[in-house]
Amino acid sequence: MNLFLRDPINTAEMDKFFNPASIAVVGASNRRGGSQTIKNLLFGYDGEIYPVNPIHKKIQGIPCFPSIEDIPPPVDLAIILVPAPAVPSVLASCARKGVSRVMVESAGFTEVGPDGKNIQDHCVAIAREAGIRIWGPNGMGLVDIPRRYFFTFMTPRIYRDGIIDGRISLIVQSGMLSAGFLVDLLSRRNIGVGKICSIGNKADVDECDLLPYLLNDPETDVVALYLESVPRGRLLSDLVKRSKKPVVVLKGGKSDEGARAAKSHTASLAGNSRLLCDVLDSSGATLAEDFHQMIDLARTLSVNPAIPPRCRLAVVSFSGAAGIVSCDLMEKHGLRIARLSQETKHALGNLYPEWMPVANPVDLYPAMELHWRESPVGQAIFILLKDANVDVILVHFVTGLGGEELDLSALKKEADRAGKLIIFWLLGRRKTSREFSLTAQKYGILVYDEISRAVECLSAGARFRAYETSKRTKDHVSSTRPVFDPVKSNVSLPEAGVLDEYESKKILKNWHIPIAEEQLVTTVSEVKEAARKIGFPVVVKGLLPGELHKTELGLVRLAIAREGELERAFRDIKKRLQGTGHILVQSQIDTDFELITGFLRDAQLGPCVMFGLGGIFSEIQQDVRFALAPINHSGAVNLMSQIRGNAILNGFRGIKPLDMDAMADLMVCLSHLGADNPNIEQIDINPVAVTAGSPVAVDAAIVIGSEWQEKKQGHIESVRTPSF
Repeated sequence: MNLFLRDPINTAEMDKFFNPASIAVVGASNRRGGSQTIKNLLFGYDGEIYPVNPIHKKIQGIPCFPSIEDIPPPVDLAIILVPAPAVPSVLASCARKGVSRVMVESAGFTEVGPDGKNIQDHCVAIAREAGIRIWGPNGMGLVDIPRRYFFTFMTPRIYRDGIIDGRISLIVQSGMLSAGFLVDLLSRRNIGVGKICSIGNKADVDECDLLPYLLNDPETDVVALYLESVPRGRLLSDLVKRSKKPVVVLKGGKSDEGARAAKSHTASLAGNSRLLCDVLDSSGATLAEDFHQMIDLARTLSVNPAIPPRCRLAVVSFSGAAGIVSCDLMEKHGLRIARLSQETKHALGNLYPEWMPVANPVDLYPAMELHWRESPVGQAIFILLKDANVDVILVHFVTGLGGEELDLSALKKEADRAGKLIIFWLLGRRKTSREFSLTAQKYGILVYDEISRAVECLSAGARFRAYETSKRTKDHVSSTRPVFDPVKSNVSLPEAGVLDEYESKKILKNWHIPIAEEQLVTTVSEVKEAARKIGFPVVVKGLLPGELHKTELGLVRLAIAREGELERAFRDIKKRLQGTGHILVQSQIDTDFELITGFLRDAQLGPCVMFGLGGIFSEIQQDVRFALAPINHSGAVNLMSQIRGNAILNGFRGIKPLDMDAMADLMVCLSHLGADNPNIEQIDINPVAVTAGSPVAVDAAIVIGSEWQEKKQGHIESVRTPSF
């Protein structure tokens, strides 16, 4: 099945999963998960509950039915807990009953190997024919904290340890991870959530089905996703890009297995997650590195998604060292230390002893010595809220040691009135810290247990707002510059394989990509004639079929300036080729620096383009960025600006800056060449030599993949998606 070409998403399709009028639990019992699911439903679900098990009359006091077809009233949702081999027959019963929404929480499917995959495929076939949507299998269902809906077999600790309502919704691919999240977030970290969707193997319903629903949900302010695979990555990128709510993504599975099997630099640099993360980042997603960071980022964006992009911070601290660490972290994450006004300094000076100068960070320890019971921290916060140069106040605070108590309600009201944000780095005794955190959460004040996490989250909040603004910025090129439209050329391609450098660059040249002057040769006289025509110095290369790494095989000779040296290089390379391949003479280009650009047809994202620092160090430095293809001129310019070493593009130590327009045009042509020819799997241009600012393709390879031939018609095209 081609998941990219699935019918357009309809958010109403998901509603019965979240708001069913009746639920049948197939595999209900008086023990283990079958019993716990019924108990969880009884905790808060207010619809009809129908246990299904042929050997029981009642479960938890509720009449039990031998099969789902024996239930007289209609059933909106079936939760299936029976062993995997029995699930297809249950789905067939659901089809006969007219149940159109099913959560399969059993394990034993694709995750266990070929036999399980066959069962899962059989389930999908039954569901497709009957019009049933399947959530799962191998997941833990749905939890809706505000409504007290627990459509899951998870432990009762998820609600016995204390439930905190929140406005963060989660889509989690791992079942046990979702259970751990609930126990940790609700009982230990005092963080409220709204809905948790554990989607398991994603046989049918996936993140692209659920994300639009949650983005339309009035009870959700931000959506966080933990994903191991993204079969519809291009659609996910589009959903994130058009979302008005923040989306936080943690991608699991970042190993290099895919990179080791790649045929080109472009594919190896894409790895298993770099490509997807780059695309999602450029679409506006906030990326997380671990589970707790994902939640903290989501919480920050949920409480206040409109953190000012400049994010000028004032730090109120009880320790000079803590203030210094805060400043170091802010600089690392691109945040600014606020320059306090003279009025603010004068007002703060009234709290200090005469010998203490006022600065930012505001070290209040001396003030505490003077005003221990007069709330110097609270006074300092109120003073800073009046400063027009301050956007955010980071307060270092200790609870439970008999010191100052803060009126969080009054502080929040004043901060809202001033249009500013107060956040806390909190230390102290466990009980008082929890009480403080719960009170702060009640008033929408952010509290963190690490300075580094507070700064990370502020930085992410500022970037989210900056992304929203950047989508409306104009291209750097002048309005008089004509729109670049690549003239397309017919390409004749073999059925499969890797084209050598010469054949690859012939195609690039036809697509108006500048290449180094070159000529194929077969004899000593031809190599001498070619060198005289091109002009010394020259490069001689040996081209082996399917071989991309010529330098490692000793098939490249650089900067040849004389005919004697040229003849020796030719004979040596010809000997190394052992009667196969070709020999190429190429102009030697004086290079200021080298870049890499490429094209990749990804299984999850479709056509993509890459840009970065190139040459022999491209895989070591790995300073590259990816974007969806085809790309337009402004998109290419934006992609170039995202690499870490972008300073070299703008002129570094006297080097002439890169002609950004010329490089953008090259990338536009490259992206169209790949995207418009479905058989092209990968393209490498490495290096792109930059001399006097002009980019030239020095080496290139095109990889043809026969598996793409059957997908010529609309492969991984953008599909229509709902508005939100």
